[in-house]
Amino acid sequence: MSLALFDVVTEPAEEFLSTSQNKSTPKGERITLSLLRQRPLLLLGWSLFFLGIPLASTLASVLLLLVDSLVVLIRTRIFGHQVAGPPIDFQQVQGTKRHALVLFVLLGLWAVVGSLVSIRPDIAFPSTVGFALIIVVFFFRAGDLLWEDCWILRRTMPFLVVGLLASSIYGVYASQIQGMARLRLLGHGPNGSGTCLLISILLAWSYADLLRKPRLKLGVGLVALAGIPSLLFTYSRGAWLGFAGGAAIYAVFSKRRNMIWLLLGLLIVAMLVGANPSLQRRMQNIFSLERNKDRIEVWMVTLNLIPDHLVFGVGTAVFPHVYRQYSPRGNSMAFAHNFFLQALAEYGIPGLVLLIAVIGLSVSAGYRVVRSYRCPLALGMLSALIGTLIHQQVDNTIHGANLASIFWFLCGFLVALHENQGETLKEPPCVDRVELEC
Repeated sequence: MSLALFDVVTEPAEEFLSTSQNKSTPKGERITLSLLRQRPLLLLGWSLFFLGIPLASTLASVLLLLVDSLVVLIRTRIFGHQVAGPPIDFQQVQGTKRHALVLFVLLGLWAVVGSLVSIRPDIAFPSTVGFALIIVVFFFRAGDLLWEDCWILRRTMPFLVVGLLASSIYGVYASQIQGMARLRLLGHGPNGSGTCLLISILLAWSYADLLRKPRLKLGVGLVALAGIPSLLFTYSRGAWLGFAGGAAIYAVFSKRRNMIWLLLGLLIVAMLVGANPSLQRRMQNIFSLERNKDRIEVWMVTLNLIPDHLVFGVGTAVFPHVYRQYSPRGNSMAFAHNFFLQALAEYGIPGLVLLIAVIGLSVSAGYRVVRSYRCPLALGMLSALIGTLIHQQVDNTIHGANLASIFWFLCGFLVALHENQGETLKEPPCVDRVELEC
């Protein structure tokens, strides 16, 4: 977590344009040229991130954005260069973001100590460092998207729609033509794919709600609806519940005109379930204790190992190596199938409290923005975050770096929105002022 203490400052792109450049060039074009010349990894990283959310694959964006941070650090600190783009300045963090920074630093230090006393420090310590890097890049740099009146967000979020369209087409093809039993997307299994699809659909709905042009609004809305069959074909019951919860949140706070999208989504679900007996059986088993014995066994074994590791936990990512010792069948398990139970097992009680505090800050910040501004983008992020948390009560798909980046981005973006109330949110952020309204 100490990497979150970077205090590099970058200045607005316009200040570093060549003096020979034509001053009559539109501001947006000047920013584009400056960022393409000085920080291409920043643009490529966020573009691939949004494209990768509905494909369940964000590792490439993690690496690109991390390298961008390191390049900025080297250029500004070692060579004294001035670098275009959004600032990376943790010394001036205030308010909710500062509270989150303190909590994350404490959690990081606790996790480091826990990794050193773990039975597998060779696994726990590198995993803790990896977790810290994810937080630095996606929680604390999510505010990059609000830079220069959401300039980066306006140009990268459309990739989410492209990725969702690809996942929608592939989902129907793979499940209905190739006969794939449970849909698996590019970077994850069925449950992780379900997490990414529920997030993507809710974000696409909020994106459509921002659009001004009727054709664009209709097109993005239809892409969001087209993602629902793929979500169902993952057969991830937790993802279904998460999507239902997130959609309910979106319905409560959104404009009445948006209810038509939710009703159409419900109609699609009803038609697919009614025509597919396997979906019917899967849905009927959601709350069946008999059909969920495997989850219950994992939870019980995890509860048995926790009392022996109450303070520091077993260490980051060491859970699979400890689970076998407590399992009555001597089998292994990758994770606890519950996000908070896993956190308690790996970080102990203090670590769990710190983690819950950070997530609570993020949800609270998002709620305050939604309540004050009724901004669809904030509502989409908040709904996706709550839907993901619902899913994580019966799974732990956000445990690995591939999906952890998405979860912590949602948290960080909501905090960044709240911190910008006095500036960016005098008007809620728009994705494109030419084509969108807030």
